[in-house]
Amino acid sequence: MNRKGQALVEFVLILPIFILILFAIVDFGMILNKKNELENISVDISNMIRNNDDILEIKEKYPKLTIATSEDNEYIDIEISEKINIITPGLNRVLGNPYTVKVERIIPND
Repeated sequence: MNRKGQALVEFVLILPIFILILFAIVDFGMILNKKNELENISVDISNMIRNNDDILEIKEKYPKLTIATSEDNEYIDIEISEKINIITPGLNRVLGNPYTVKVERIIPND
C-alpha cells in the first residue's frame, strides 16, 4: 500500500474546505474592522451635528459613506453605512455582494 498517495488524496480533498474557511475568516474580519471604523466615525459625525455643522459639509468630509439623518422633537437618528465586497465564493451569496455595514447612533436633539 502506498501511504504517500493516500495522504495526497486526503490533502487535496480537504484543501478547498480549508481555503473557504480561511477566506470566510478574512471576510468577517473585514466586516468587523469596517464596523469599528464606522462606530468611531459616528462619534465624530454626532459631535459635528451637535455643533450645528451642515449635513452637506459632513457628507463632503466623508464622501465614501452613506449618511442619513432623521430627527423628531427629542432625538436625532444618524445612520452611517458603507459597502464591502465579499471575497468568499459561498459567503457572498449568503450575505450579498457587496455587503452593507451599518451603524446607527441616536443623540438628543438640543
